[in-house]
Amino acid sequence: MNAIVNFKSNPFLEVELNGKVQLGVNARNLHKMLEVKAEFSHWIKRRINQCKFEQNFDYVVIVKKDENLKGGRPTTEYIISVDMTKHLGMMERNDKGHEIRKYYIEQEELARQLKDGLQVRIGELSAQIDVITQSLSGAASFLSIHGKQTKPAMLKELDDLIKEAQPSLDFKDEND
Repeated sequence: MNAIVNFKSNPFLEVELNGKVQLGVNARNLHKMLEVKAEFSHWIKRRINQCKFEQNFDYVVIVKKDENLKGGRPTTEYIISVDMTKHLGMMERNDKGHEIRKYYIEQEELARQLKDGLQVRIGELSAQIDVITQSLSGAASFLSIHGKQTKPAMLKELDDLIKEAQPSLDFKDEND
């Protein structure tokens, strides 16, 4: 399980595949982790042909010139999609391949749970917003209708009370 822990430490790179930026894995690191006996360049080319993986869709090729004193040949790196990583891991049919498969299944389950939790919370908030909107709409309607009726009625009642009270009020000046 140490290999999967090492793999988990930071296995992902950003890569543009199929016109989208997504996570990718350096195939050389995967090859090492899977403990494949075949030489990397032969292994990756064989797997690409076997599985009909497509360049720029499933993987990108990066040619690096090694900056060493001896000159040396350029190194070809393959940055592969997460799906291709899963596929290659399962193809090896060894313990390391099974660890990779299990790792990705766990990650997909976590992502699914997160998505489901977010969808539930979005639904709850939407329902609360609907209730508040309906309540505010009802309150506005009540104030609009009853406010127009209540204010004039209250003003009329106040005026009537003043008229009723006026005769009983003594407005005579005491000096008279």
